[in-house]
Amino acid sequence: MLDNSTNVYDTDDEKQRYAYNMLPTYLSMKGLPETKHLIKQVTKSPSKKAYRQKIQFAHIFNELATRQAYPHIGMNDIKLEKGELSSHPYESLLRSFGAETATELLTHTRIIDACLSQRLHDQLIIDFKDYMFETFGYEDSELNTNMSAESFYLHLVLSFIAHLDACVHHAAYSEKVAPISLGWLFMQKLDPDKWQYNHEQDNYHLINHNGSPFTCTSRSFIHLLLTVLYFQKHKTMPTSLYGIQDKIDWKVEDEEGRLDEFIYKKSERDSKRNWLSLEDVFWLVGMKDSAKDETNEILMNWRQSFIKYIKTEDINDLKGLQPNAEAIIWFIYAFFQNIYEHTDKSNKANKEQSCVTYDDYYGLWESITDYYESKIDKNIKAERIQWPQYLIKQAMPIKRMT
Repeated sequence: MLDNSTNVYDTDDEKQRYAYNMLPTYLSMKGLPETKHLIKQVTKSPSKKAYRQKIQFAHIFNELATRQAYPHIGMNDIKLEKGELSSHPYESLLRSFGAETATELLTHTRIIDACLSQRLHDQLIIDFKDYMFETFGYEDSELNTNMSAESFYLHLVLSFIAHLDACVHHAAYSEKVAPISLGWLFMQKLDPDKWQYNHEQDNYHLINHNGSPFTCTSRSFIHLLLTVLYFQKHKTMPTSLYGIQDKIDWKVEDEEGRLDEFIYKKSERDSKRNWLSLEDVFWLVGMKDSAKDETNEILMNWRQSFIKYIKTEDINDLKGLQPNAEAIIWFIYAFFQNIYEHTDKSNKANKEQSCVTYDDYYGLWESITDYYESKIDKNIKAERIQWPQYLIKQAMPIKRMT
């Protein structure tokens, strides 16, 4: 896999590299209820003894790959030496979603994986900055060789999420609907219904003191899902969220009548209650109970390919899933919901009100979206409709609003 002279805990920079390398695995586990017990094993420090590391990672990967009682991935299948990390943390995620056929996204992802597969040095930052400018026209003076390791790795991952954001909208919606930033929609930020920006003074003013001054990630995700389900039925966008649940052709099996209560709870601000798993999303859009023989065969093929990938270290062995927009959008949500959860816990512990907003994200998304928009015929663009205003204003910085 990687340089076997590395101990991932010998410097703060290496601790950051480990954290961002393991992030796709960690968030994927948050989407699968049956693997929640593994999360602590991913977030806690692995053993500094090589053989114990192998046992830990073999257990985690085996649980992810199969629910069988006997192991398919054993200690001897883990090829890492002391301190090594996965060579393909983000490409393996792409392949899990069946998105590796998106050529430029795959190229971008491989550059990110290369940066996370070795110790940080100046040339990595220079090469990444050159790639972002040459491919997407993206420029940022903060992206330079003087930045900290944490800032660089965060920028890498934000660019990956922004590319997922732009690419999935392009593939799933952009022939019919003009793009919005799903990531900015999900990100916790100043609520545009409660804040006003003064361009002359370059500051914000709270104009509505009722309730929280910040948006809620899960609530924004629920609003997007409701809007998409409404659009699928009516072929037009709703003008408001009022009564929208009664105007949707739900495909969920809801014999216990828990749909309304479920949507209500997941729209609350309490991070202990409002996490939506990938299974929850599949249930809401009517995909959970589609486990027919063909679906099971696809899933089994993916699990077998995952096992083979772990044993051979050949990323091309990881395949089997069909492209899935719902899963990709869920992962974008999960990235920001994870930040929301940590912020919510900190606010409760310290009795504060705050949020974590990444201003760089919108610029990344905008540059990458321009790249994909350039591929759409102008006549198609002219016929597209807009997302509802209640989503549009949540999906852009308040500064951009006129």
